[in-house]
Amino acid sequence: MITCLKAEDGNWVTDPDALLDMGRQYYCNLFRSDDQPLQPPLPCLFPEISQARFARISAPPSNEEIKAIINDINGLKAPGKDGFHALFFQKCWESVGEDFCKFIQECFICHNLISRTNETLLVLIPKTEAPVSMKEFRPISLCNVGYKTIAKCLANRIKGLMPILVKQNQTSFVPKRHITDNILILQETVHSMARKSGKKGMMLMKIDLAKAYDRIEWKFLEQTLYLAGFPPNFVAIVMQCVSSTQMQVLWNGGESESFSPSRGLRQGCPLSPYLFTLCVERLSHCIENAVKEKRWKPVNLSPGEPPLSHLFFDDDLVLFAEASPRQAEVVMDCIEAFCSASGEQISKEKSRVLFSKNTKCSNRRDICNRLGIQETDDLGRYLGVPVLHGIISKTTFKYILEKIDRKLTAWKAKTLSLAGRVTLAQSVLNAIPTYAMQTSMLPVSICDDIDRRIRRFVWGSQEGKRKVHLVSWEKVCTAKQQGGLGLRSARSLNLAYMIKLAWSILNNKDDLWVKVMQGKYFHQREGRIIGMKRSNHSSLWKGILKSYPLMQRATVWSIRDGRTTDFWNHPWIDQDTLLKDFSLRSLTDDERCCSVAEMANDQGEWEWSKLNSLLPNDCLMRIAGMEAPVQGMGEDTTIWGLEKDGRFRLKSAYLLAANEVGEEAQAVWKKLWEWKGPNRVKHFLWLVLHNRLLTNHERTKRKLTTDGSCKACNEELETIEHILRKCRKTEGVRKFFKMGHSPGENRSFQQWIIDNINDSDRGTDFGITCWMIWKQRNEEIMDWKTYSEAGLISKIMSWIQVYKQARINEEKSIVAPRNQHIQTSVAWKPPREGWIQIQTDGSVLQNSGKAAAGGLLRDHLGRCLDAFTCNLGSCTITTAELRGAEIGLQRAWERGFRKVELNLDSSTAITIMKNIDDTDHRHGLIATRIGKLLNLNWEVILSHVYREGNFAADFLASKGHLAPFGTHFFDVYDPNLCKWLLYDSMAISMDRSINLMN
Repeated sequence: MITCLKAEDGNWVTDPDALLDMGRQYYCNLFRSDDQPLQPPLPCLFPEISQARFARISAPPSNEEIKAIINDINGLKAPGKDGFHALFFQKCWESVGEDFCKFIQECFICHNLISRTNETLLVLIPKTEAPVSMKEFRPISLCNVGYKTIAKCLANRIKGLMPILVKQNQTSFVPKRHITDNILILQETVHSMARKSGKKGMMLMKIDLAKAYDRIEWKFLEQTLYLAGFPPNFVAIVMQCVSSTQMQVLWNGGESESFSPSRGLRQGCPLSPYLFTLCVERLSHCIENAVKEKRWKPVNLSPGEPPLSHLFFDDDLVLFAEASPRQAEVVMDCIEAFCSASGEQISKEKSRVLFSKNTKCSNRRDICNRLGIQETDDLGRYLGVPVLHGIISKTTFKYILEKIDRKLTAWKAKTLSLAGRVTLAQSVLNAIPTYAMQTSMLPVSICDDIDRRIRRFVWGSQEGKRKVHLVSWEKVCTAKQQGGLGLRSARSLNLAYMIKLAWSILNNKDDLWVKVMQGKYFHQREGRIIGMKRSNHSSLWKGILKSYPLMQRATVWSIRDGRTTDFWNHPWIDQDTLLKDFSLRSLTDDERCCSVAEMANDQGEWEWSKLNSLLPNDCLMRIAGMEAPVQGMGEDTTIWGLEKDGRFRLKSAYLLAANEVGEEAQAVWKKLWEWKGPNRVKHFLWLVLHNRLLTNHERTKRKLTTDGSCKACNEELETIEHILRKCRKTEGVRKFFKMGHSPGENRSFQQWIIDNINDSDRGTDFGITCWMIWKQRNEEIMDWKTYSEAGLISKIMSWIQVYKQARINEEKSIVAPRNQHIQTSVAWKPPREGWIQIQTDGSVLQNSGKAAAGGLLRDHLGRCLDAFTCNLGSCTITTAELRGAEIGLQRAWERGFRKVELNLDSSTAITIMKNIDDTDHRHGLIATRIGKLLNLNWEVILSHVYREGNFAADFLASKGHLAPFGTHFFDVYDPNLCKWLLYDSMAISMDRSINLMN
C-alpha cells in the first residue's frame, strides 16, 4: 500500500484520492510530448540493407508463427487489462486458436485494429526499499496477450537485423552479444587508466539518462526507423503499436482513469527494448561521425587495440575521450544534439567522470565545469559488477557474501529437509556469485567463504550451532552420477568461467572485447597470447592465463581446408590424441612439419600411399572416418572436444576445472537418482549408500558417544545395515513390506538397497519404509516417542498413499507429464509421383567403433533405382548418418533427379542439415559440403522417419561393415534387400512407442 508520498513542492500527501490523482498526473506529464519541432537531423550511419531482407517483415504471421509466440510467453506472467494469462490461450488453443490467429493477422492488414487490444496497466515497482516520491518508482506495463503477440512478432523480425544495424559498441538486445562484453572492456580500460603515463590523459564518463524509455519522442522514433531502412508499412504497424495505447495506473489495488500518452516506450512491451536500442544507436552515429571528422579523440589502450569512444548497454552509457577541455565541449555537443532530437535528458547529478592518473588537476576542474558532471575516483558498480580500480581484496566482493547471508537469514534451515536445503543451495546460493565470476577472478578467500556458507547451510548449521557434516564437501561437489549432489565448488566454477573467456578469445576474434584483449596482451608481430603473468597485467587477464592450459586440453581442431592444422602436433582426431605419439618410424623434417592438407589430394581424398607407412591400422581407421580436407571450404576452426557436438558448454568446462573429466557414471548412483520416490527420501538413501547416517556406531567413530550398541534390541552395534536390514524390533515391518532379506543372504547391503528400490512393483514402498524406520528410530531416541509395530506400519502406509496420490494429481494437473508415450504403427511411405526418395542410414559397431553407411534411391512405386554401401572406418554415428546423406544426395544429383525427398531416422542429422548455415560444430566440414549440394538448382525435402520405416537403408548400412573400405554402388541386389523392398511395397507396418512430448 502507498499511504504517503512527497509531492514536487516538498509537501507530504496522505489523502488516498489525492495520492491517486498525483500518481496519474505524474505519468500523464511524463508521457506527454514537449511538442518541440523536429531538430536538425543527426548523422545517419545505418548500413544499407537489401530489400530482400525486408521481404516478409511486415507480412501477417502464419498460424504456426502465432502459436509459437503464444507458447513462448510465460504462461503465468501478470495479465493485462483483459485479465487473460497466456496460459489460457496455451491450454485452450484448440477452441480459441483459429479466431485468435485471424484477429492477429487482420491487425497486420488493418493497423487500426491494434488499438482494440492495446490497453496498458502501469504497475509501479519501487526502486528503493522505502520510496518517498513518484520518481522512485519504475512503471512496468502490463499488456494484453493479443498485443504482446503482435509486439513479439515484430520484435522477432527486428531481432535478426540488429547485428547489422547496431555497431559492436552496443550490446543490449543484439543476438550473440552479451552484457559481459561491456564489463570486460570497461574493467580493462580502468586498469589501463590507473597506469597511464605521458602528457595526454584519458577520461571516462558514465552518463545517466533520466527516465530514458519514457522520454523518447515518437517523431524521433519514426524517423529512426525510416533511416534504418524499414519499409513504410512496417513502420506504420510499429508506430500504431506505440501510439494507440490507453494507459491506467494500478494504485493500491485499483485503477486510475485512463490517459493517452504522446511519447515514450513502455517498459514491459516486448518491442520496446529493440526500438530503444535503435534510437540510442543514433547517439552512436553522432560520436562516430565526430571521431571520423577528428573532432572526438577516442582512447587507445595500446598501439594494436581498436580506439574506444563509447560503450552502450540499453540506457547505460559510457563515453571515452582524451582528457581536455576541448574534448569535453565536443562530448557535450554530441550529447545535447541527441537529447534535443530524441527528447532525452541527462541526469547530471547521477553522472560521473573518471580521469587517468596522469591528468592534471587544473584540467580535471575545467573539464568537470564544462561537462557539469562531478569527478569520481570510484565508479562503483557498472551493470551490477564492481568496477575494479586497484588491488582486488576480500572487501571488493564482500557484497556477494552479504547477499548470501541475507538469503540464509530469511530461510529457516531447521525446518527444511536435506533435499530442500540442497535444492535451495543449487538454485539460489550457487547462482549468486556467478554473475561476478563471469568477468572477474574472485579472491580465493571469497570463494572459500562462499563454499563455507553453503556447506554449513546444507548440513543444517545455524549461527552458533554447528551440525555434523556427514559427507565431505569434495564428494558433495561431485556430479550426482559419481556419488555427489551436483553442487559446485566456487573455485572451480570461477575457473570454468575463465576457461569460457579463454575459449572466446580463441574463437570469437571479431568480438570487440576480444580485440581489446588482443591489442593489449598479444604479441603484436606474432599474434599469439603472452604466456607469462606480469605484475602489470589485470587480475582478469591473470585469471584467463591460469585457465588457458586447461582450455587447450579440451581444444580439438576441426578440419576444413586443412592448411592451418599441424598433422602431427595438433589434436584433430580428438582432444587426447596427437598423431606424433603413434608414428611407426622417425619422421623427416619435412614430414614433421606437414599440415593435414598435405595428407590429402586435390579431390578431397586421403593420400593412403603416404599414410599407410606412417601410422598403425587403428589410427588409419579413425582418419578414414573423418572427412578429408577440401580446398575452398574455409579455414580450419577449433571445437570443444568435451562435447559430442563440439560446442562449448560451461558444464563440461566446470568438470575440466574440477578435474572430473572422463569420470564414468557409476551404476549404483545412476539407479538411485532414477528412483521414483520423494526427493527427501532419495537424499536419505544417498546418505545410506554412503554409509553416513549418524547411527550410534558412527557417533562412536566421531567420538560423540562411547556406546555404539542398538538401543532397540541391544544385540549388535547400531550400524545402518543393522537398523534397516537386521534389527529384530522392525522385523515385522520388513516382512509386511516384503523388503527382500532372508538369513544367510550374501548380497551386500548396498546391493540390497539398489535391488529393492529398482523393483518396479514395490521400489517406492521400500524407500519410504527405510526412511520411516530411520525416522521412527530418531523419534524414539530424541523425543522419547514409542511406536507399536502396527502403528509404524499404519504410518508408513499412510505416507505411501499420500505420495502416490500426489503423483496421480500431478499427472492430472494442468502441466503435461514429461513423458507420455503411445503405441503406433509405422510403415514405409512412398514419395509423391514424379519425386525420388533417398533413404539413408548410418551404423556404428558398439565394441569396435567401426562405422558404415548405406542407402538407396526409390520411385513412387517403391522400385529401387540405385543402392550403395560405404565402409567409413571409425567415426561417430552422427558422422555416419551425414556421410550416408551426402553420398545419397550426390548420387541423386549425378543421375539427373531434380525432385528428391531425403529420409533419415536421425533427428540430429536432420537438424544439422536444416541449419546448414551454422557450421560451427564438430560436423562443420561435412555440413558445409551437404549445404553446397542442397543449394544446387533442385528441390530437396528433408524428412525425419522412424527406423521402422527405414529398414531397407538400415540393412544396407549394416552390410557396409562387411564391404571393403570406401563406397560401393550396385544394381544386383541382395535377396535380403529385396525382402525389405517387398515388405515396404506391401505396406507392412511395425509397432513403435512414440513420446508425444518430442
